[in-house]
Amino acid sequence: LPAVPNLRLIHDNAADRATSLAASTTSGALVAANLQNDFKGQVHRSTGTSVSYTLTWTAGETVGAVALPATNLSASATVRVRLYSDTGGTTLIADSGTVNACPGLNLGLWNWALPLNGNAFAFGGASKSAVWFDAHWFARRCVIDLVDTGNTAGYIDNARLVVGAYWEPAMNASYGAQASVVDRTSNSRNDAGDNLADRSTQHDTLSLNLEWLGETDRARLMQIMRNAGAARNVFVSLLPGWVDPVAEQDHMIYGKRANAGVSFDHYALFSNKIDIEGW
Repeated sequence: LPAVPNLRLIHDNAADRATSLAASTTSGALVAANLQNDFKGQVHRSTGTSVSYTLTWTAGETVGAVALPATNLSASATVRVRLYSDTGGTTLIADSGTVNACPGLNLGLWNWALPLNGNAFAFGGASKSAVWFDAHWFARRCVIDLVDTGNTAGYIDNARLVVGAYWEPAMNASYGAQASVVDRTSNSRNDAGDNLADRSTQHDTLSLNLEWLGETDRARLMQIMRNAGAARNVFVSLLPGWVDPVAEQDHMIYGKRANAGVSFDHYALFSNKIDIEGW
């Protein structure tokens, strides 16, 4: 297999500090400000199958990645991210180019009662997308272009926007990481003997072990643990740039981490178990 980056984690979302966050089109009351809260059912909706988001920061922010943790984008959707050193967008400093947003995964083919949109996000009906830059850039403007002409809903729904710097440890997580789907549906049997389901929501979980942390990574992880705690959502991709895009999406998660300590296992080597419960 080709070499791919190690696990990457965004714990500080600069999108929430944007001086301005604007969408090129908006359908009714489903405004761009919904991209800055953690309610999965509150989305921004475009009026057609393309939309551009523009964020500006007067003071500037360090940006290494842009992620959409719950969208209705189809397998044919594309995304382009551009970063500028000025708020006016005259000096381009980084450009991802137009790339596939979430290749290989087409949730629109599932048997939903309606075209895939924000109403399905709580029940496992959401795709994920992330664009990673190989370097970090100090930007004052970020433009995100989404195009999904094959989207059967006729519009694009996004529930959250994550923009910021990422942490990538020198050594990846150990083999045995587990990505799961927790379904809160309860089943019961009626008097006729039928096994009936009371449908409920679904959410992702991701469990992994970082068993080879050097002193620099240990110190950075401790800083992240103090900063994000167990209350703030973080975005993690275990397999950024993986050869199988479906596996990459299955191992992306946006959620809260459980409390877990850092172990001093060997001389100058530490470990930490990370459990994240998706939003």
